[in-house]
Amino acid sequence: MNPTATLPDDPRLPGLVAIRDRGLARAIPALGLEQGGEGVALELCGYHPGARATLEARVGRRRFAVKAFADDPAPEAALYQALRAAALAGDSGARVPPLLAWDHDLRVLVIGWLEGPTTHQLVKQGQGRRAGELAAQWVQRTASLPVKLGLPFGAAGMMHETRAWIGTLGTADLSVGAAARALAEALARTEPRDDGSVGLVHGTLYARHILDVGDGPGVIDWHRFGQGPVELDAGMFLATLCRLRLLHPVHAGEALLAEQAFVEGTRGLVDEGALAWHQAAALLQLTERLPAGRGDWRARAHLLLAEATRLIERAAPREPIAPRRRAASWFKAPALELVLQALSARPATPEELDQIRALLRESHDRAS
Repeated sequence: MNPTATLPDDPRLPGLVAIRDRGLARAIPALGLEQGGEGVALELCGYHPGARATLEARVGRRRFAVKAFADDPAPEAALYQALRAAALAGDSGARVPPLLAWDHDLRVLVIGWLEGPTTHQLVKQGQGRRAGELAAQWVQRTASLPVKLGLPFGAAGMMHETRAWIGTLGTADLSVGAAARALAEALARTEPRDDGSVGLVHGTLYARHILDVGDGPGVIDWHRFGQGPVELDAGMFLATLCRLRLLHPVHAGEALLAEQAFVEGTRGLVDEGALAWHQAAALLQLTERLPAGRGDWRARAHLLLAEATRLIERAAPREPIAPRRRAASWFKAPALELVLQALSARPATPEELDQIRALLRESHDRAS
């Protein structure tokens, strides 16, 4: 493969620089591309300067994603290993992309490519109910998943980030900033109390991150994963549907069907007050990105903030969330961490996956 000079020359992404200068085959020899002799086609499909980049790679009939980072991607690599051990990286049912290779020094992950429309696309195609059902299936599947990787991330973390969101909006427009500040104050008054019922959360479960892979949901882009309440992911998914419904009225009917199907599919798993709170917080987060867009972003911002304010009225005022079945709270699993560290340069073997599964079961039993 010839060097790909059309890729950005970003010194903070050593993996991207290596691929640009040497080509993918030489930069990531673990993929075995040089032995195959086939040409590699690369397309930049996501880029955040100085932070991360995602490339779509095609080699013959193979298709996979190459993700280059400024920060160490070891935690995300460990997560893919653990999810594979938990039977979530297969060819059927709910799944995540399999980890194909990763390079610690270059800070690069190579993962499989999941085929299928996103739930965002399904809504636009008139399949709103299918979109909501797929998202509910994912939340149900992961609600008791014994994967204890990632930092704590819940309501307190969202409240901490509201300062930056308000700052961005206030700098762009005083009236939008004032509405955002009022919403943040309401969020602070109704913040749900952490009750210990946490589990693996995606962190950015947008409708664009859930795919219809045929016989279940596939979920991509795990760089913000952590340990938190189920309502965090559920609220973000509903917030992205709400944004689609409010800002694109032609899709409002299907977006509502998706919301209804999701709520029906997660009934009994989520606390309604906490869900409303997290959806409102997620709408504030989504509003913060509008100033970078085109057109009358101020009108769109006020629409989203007004909906978030309406939602926050349904949030319970600082009361514990009702107990529900979730994975056990955050804890450290030293043995599991050591195994995953040992796999810092390659995917796990079948024997090592059995060891990870045993450690996951042991951790789950200890916490139950």
